Amino acid sequence: MPSMKRSLLKAFAVALLIPGLAMAAPTPPDELARDTVQTVLSEMDGRRDELRQNPQQLYQLIDEELVPLIDLPYMSQLVLGRAWRTATPEQRERFQVAFKNMLIRTYGNGLLSFDGSQDIEYQPVRAAEGAEDITFRAIVTTDDGQKTPVTFQMHVVDDEWKIYDGSVGNLSFVTNYRGQFNSQIRNGGLEKLIERMEARYNAGS
Repeated sequence: MPSMKRSLLKAFAVALLIPGLAMAAPTPPDELARDTVQTVLSEMDGRRDELRQNPQQLYQLIDEELVPLIDLPYMSQLVLGRAWRTATPEQRERFQVAFKNMLIRTYGNGLLSFDGSQDIEYQPVRAAEGAEDITFRAIVTTDDGQKTPVTFQMHVVDDEWKIYDGSVGNLSFVTNYRGQFNSQIRNGGLEKLIERMEARYNAGS
């Protein structure tokens, strides 16, 4: 994997750790973010070889600690775009499961190469009082010295802050996945995309 692509994957992976579980006053969001990062990295500390050999343990950790931060139904709707509107309820549910498993495997594996020595600079959240949709920003410096800006779009769902989009550099999560999925949907249809994702990501889930 080229160095720049590897660095971006690390930044993508750690980016999912950045937002805290909530922005509830009086705790500043940057403190909540640091607590979230420390919790996950502490769980992985000293276990990386074990987790590489037993990936289901890694996937379970990511599922329990990180997936609750994501507004999976809304993100699924955004990445499918027009195809979401014509999908059946069953297809929507199956896509969400496969999409979640894809995220767990992709970013869980990326996190194994993140040892906590990389620097994360948290930016203050600037939002009006009572705002329910905010942008969270940080700068991730990977171990090769590359500085990568990270942003997350978060909104309130059932009184909790959830991620629904974000970017590493100029690469938006939603835009990136929407482009990949739309291309496959045009070539084979939504059902074929879901079946392909299920075959690849749902095994052992």
